[in-house]
Amino acid sequence: MKNAADLKQENKAQIRGLLRSGASYTKQQIARRTGLSVASCNTYLNEMEAAGEVTGEKQKLHDVGRNAMVYKLNEEYESILCVYFELIRGVKSIAAAVLSPLGNLRQKQVRQCDVPDAAVVEGTVARALGDFPNVSCIVVGTPSIAEKGIIRHSDIEELENLPLKARLEERFGLPVLLANDMHYKVYGYCRQERVDDEIVTLVNYPSGVLPGTATVHKGVLLTGKNLFAGMVGFLDYGMSRQRQIEQLQRPTAEPFIVRAAVSLISILNPHRLLFTGDLLGEQEMERVRAACGSYIPEEYMPRFVFLPDTDGYYLKGMYWAAVDGKENGK
Repeated sequence: MKNAADLKQENKAQIRGLLRSGASYTKQQIARRTGLSVASCNTYLNEMEAAGEVTGEKQKLHDVGRNAMVYKLNEEYESILCVYFELIRGVKSIAAAVLSPLGNLRQKQVRQCDVPDAAVVEGTVARALGDFPNVSCIVVGTPSIAEKGIIRHSDIEELENLPLKARLEERFGLPVLLANDMHYKVYGYCRQERVDDEIVTLVNYPSGVLPGTATVHKGVLLTGKNLFAGMVGFLDYGMSRQRQIEQLQRPTAEPFIVRAAVSLISILNPHRLLFTGDLLGEQEMERVRAACGSYIPEEYMPRFVFLPDTDGYYLKGMYWAAVDGKENGK
């Protein structure tokens, strides 16, 4: 049974969820849309305004009549820091993006670095916090498995076995979310495109590193027991992993892409199969789909979609992960 504190948190989450549209609402409008009483909304909004989380101002809603108090989320109340690492065509980089409570981009900086180790990560976070001291959460994306806050099987060797979540939380005293980059990207795609009733799988094929996938099943991210789900680079391709990585270049990568896609379609039966990465383009997509069709009956084939850029979905997924974590108390 929920106690009073839990119920208050849940009700405030409903109000925040409504205000995240960016629109302004009166107490009466909030009550109607959330199902809460006007009196409860009055109490919660007064508390949230006193804390600085929402702002209220009087507006004339119609041509005639008295002014009414309308409320919206305060964009200056807090910030979300998103940090992620990439290895693209042999170039390592670290990015730091700061988002507002509505998910709007306030600042983004990307730096190439030869050795993106723990010290570089901490320095990146420290600089961002210096610019935005109101950061309330750090969200980290990594091209690796991120089990129990530890980076494993990373494309970037300097980060291997780094307990990054605990290290950042200890130094900066802020909650840290750490997850595989593909998890954020596919989750961001589903939230951004409002796909909540389909099975969506995202496949990433960058040159020279093991590929990865991630799946959202009707709004729920499938991560697996060890957050290992979707690591198709570990399928048996009849060769060593190093040899496989050497083959993940144009044009030798295509058989690997087809084999992984057939496996994903057979096991997950997704509505949409999204592809990204520099080893693919629209022409390759047509060939991959045709090759998959020689194994999979047409009635079970998903919709094939090529995404030339996933940066927007990446940040959107990190934003919603932070929102979910806050509302769920994680």
